[in-house]
Amino acid sequence: MGNSGLLVDSGYFFALCTEGDTYHASAKSVQGLLDSLPVVLPWPVLYETMNTRFVKRLGVLARFDALVGRPNTLLLDDSTYRERSYRTVVGTHGGRPFSLVDAVLRAVIEDPNVAISAMLTFNPGDFHDVCRNHRVALPCQNRTRSLPRQR
Repeated sequence: MGNSGLLVDSGYFFALCTEGDTYHASAKSVQGLLDSLPVVLPWPVLYETMNTRFVKRLGVLARFDALVGRPNTLLLDDSTYRERSYRTVVGTHGGRPFSLVDAVLRAVIEDPNVAISAMLTFNPGDFHDVCRNHRVALPCQNRTRSLPRQR
């Protein structure tokens, strides 16, 4: 990948593809990044996004498929991150808990072989430390509100 990529969390896709989502307007406000940067999608993000409720809504699924099928999207194999991410989740007893998907995303950011310059997420608290340490921008960080998400 020539240019640094844009790592995208599933929550961003829920917000972008679902007009009733609390963060829909915020997601649309940074949508241009999907056009200007190569998009990096680890497979666990696809698994988490394409849940049963999401795929039952054909219009939403079609919008998501159009985003994933673009030529600037890289579907990133997560096999090199699986064991480490699993161990991270299991080893967080008493520490900050992360989902397995979030642990994989954090591992991708830390991977020197994958150039990431920004991440789209509405959970910046789960990523701010690793993004700061690896100089990854969080464009949605100032656009989040403390409202419950709708899925």
